Amino acid sequence: MPKTPHEALHHLFRDDPDLFRRALKECLGEDFPVFRGVAAIDSDLTEIKPVIREVDTAMRIETDTGAEILVIEPQSTVPTRAKQRAWHWYLAYLEAYFGLPATLIILTADPATAAACRAPMTLGPERRASATIHPFVIGPDNTPFITDLAQAAEDIMLAIMAALTHRNHPDIAIALDVLAEALDGIDLESAKFFAEYIEVGLGEGSAHDHWRSIIMTMTYPFASGLRRELKALGRAEGRAEGREQGRAQGREQGREQGRVQGRAEALFGLLSMRGIELRAEDRDRVLRCEDEQIYLGWLQRAATAETAADVFEPTD
Repeated sequence: MPKTPHEALHHLFRDDPDLFRRALKECLGEDFPVFRGVAAIDSDLTEIKPVIREVDTAMRIETDTGAEILVIEPQSTVPTRAKQRAWHWYLAYLEAYFGLPATLIILTADPATAAACRAPMTLGPERRASATIHPFVIGPDNTPFITDLAQAAEDIMLAIMAALTHRNHPDIAIALDVLAEALDGIDLESAKFFAEYIEVGLGEGSAHDHWRSIIMTMTYPFASGLRRELKALGRAEGRAEGREQGRAQGREQGREQGRVQGRAEALFGLLSMRGIELRAEDRDRVLRCEDEQIYLGWLQRAATAETAADVFEPTD
């Protein structure tokens, strides 16, 4: 079961790999070959150990035209330059390692992010690109907004993907009502599983609140079972919350200090291995950094840097 909206989208494709092929047909009009076999690929693509590169979902598929690799990446915001470079890395690494063509699929519920991801993503100088990525992008602008019960019931997984992709749509409550009715037409255990899945995938906001109201008020069998579980969970969490709150704050402060110190030592060690000396102010800057994205940028540049300035004062 996914734990965040980000996880929910790519987990759908892990649970139903053929959903990718159906989604491409429905959203983009693309006829992708029928899957004959699917195997998960280890998502850890780390080469230099301090530089962590982990793809969300990677699958090896077999079709009548041969084997391929699918890289599936949910994206909630416009990708940074560092993220675009990471996608280049994923595809190049997987193609080089497995000797198979790799395809990038980007999933997003944000129209601006979808538009940005469709623009050319290049490596190399502006005067002449060395490599360009052409991903498939599935977003709210090309995913059907499913409010017809027959359509939702015909492909439950596609209907769930559509609802999560359109979670910010002003009329999402209509689609969720239809989706709940469609879930009522399948077996109880699957319906309960998907209902929990949807709750996580919707994140916070009005769509999540509406789905929770369906669970807590409607008479669907899957909703009744979940309602009892949620109420019991809420009572247990309420009793534990007061006891744990004070202790948790102290533990979290200690863990955060440890994380910051550990990250700093990893960067210092990598730079030392490359023969790069740091000034006292640079070391202090690293030790005071609490922004993980900034730190990851330093760590990524440190793998190829020749000087400290290459790490902390990039020209791009």
